[in-house]
Amino acid sequence: MEPIQWSRWMSVGNDALDEDHRVLIGIVNKLYDDANRRDPALIEAILDELIAYTRHHFAEEEAQMQRLNYPTFAAHKALHDNLTRQVESYRDDFRSNGGSTSGEEVFLFCSDWLGKHILKEDTRFGEYAGSEAELAVAG
Repeated sequence: MEPIQWSRWMSVGNDALDEDHRVLIGIVNKLYDDANRRDPALIEAILDELIAYTRHHFAEEEAQMQRLNYPTFAAHKALHDNLTRQVESYRDDFRSNGGSTSGEEVFLFCSDWLGKHILKEDTRFGEYAGSEAELAVAG
């Protein structure tokens, strides 16, 4: 198990979205710290932070997708909604009974989802947005 490391391969070609992704990685990586993973109250607080920031980020990203008529917007938004529900479920578990799920499991889920989502889905949108920008300049 390793913390998520930002790489140039994660760039979507949009500075604001890339910065949001770096912040999200930073929040998820707080769960990498062994002491944080063992403290249910800290896990709950980190999950609260993650939920708040993902809502902000997803709203920004989805607005850009709609503005550019991204063809797979609905499917991408569904991925965002599913992640939000899963993280809220983890947070609710920690809130109600101190967490039956381990902090390690939460970290592994979040880091796996975030890494795959950025590398696959978000970079695909970045490529689309870049090609749309090129068409606008050429037109």
